[in-house]
Amino acid sequence: MSISVESNWKPLFRIGGAAPLLTLVFYVSEFLFIPWDEFPASTEEWFSLFQRSKLLGLFYLNALDIFSIALLGVMFLALHTALKGTNESLMAVAVFFAMLGVGVFVVPRVAMLSMISLSDRYVVVATEAERFRLLAAGETLGALGTPTPQTVGFLFMAIGVLLLSVVMLQSKSFSKITAWFGILASVLTLVNDISVILTPELATTLMIVSGVFWIPWWLLISRGLFRLAHLEQQIPS
Repeated sequence: MSISVESNWKPLFRIGGAAPLLTLVFYVSEFLFIPWDEFPASTEEWFSLFQRSKLLGLFYLNALDIFSIALLGVMFLALHTALKGTNESLMAVAVFFAMLGVGVFVVPRVAMLSMISLSDRYVVVATEAERFRLLAAGETLGALGTPTPQTVGFLFMAIGVLLLSVVMLQSKSFSKITAWFGILASVLTLVNDISVILTPELATTLMIVSGVFWIPWWLLISRGLFRLAHLEQQIPS
């Protein structure tokens, strides 16, 4: 069975193939270049950090996640285009959950960027009442960084990846090993999300184990999308 690729979709496949690679670069940079032992423990420490270094404060807020998860959204669109011919209905559901997860994860991160302006206002206000109000606002924004929104976001994305991986098993566009890595990664993430509620002591271990499968899945998806981008267009006879 030959694979037909329309030339007007090739730029999307190239961008979608680059997206998980850039996401990996962002994640690695967060772990390698940030002194996590200095992580702020209170809203006042957050404000103080932003006054010392807004760039470091953005790193601690995981601001790069805004770009990395948004890039995965582009990857999901490319996968939808590549696989919808195999099972259009299931792919529509898969991409719905995947993009819902992207939105749930990104929106709180964007809102947390308001911590920068709160920090600037905190150092110039004259009254304790105003300082208290700004601290309370900072506490509210800080609550957005708790595991809940990102856990729910990853939950929706894992559902989307599980569904598209099932479709991938029926497709000739990607290898079976790519599909199975997606299935294992998404199932482990779903189990991890449940463990956050039921058995929190296992959550960290399960998160690490699921990451072992997510990283090669991203690399395999990148390779598969780049391969589709380089296929010659085939015209059915």
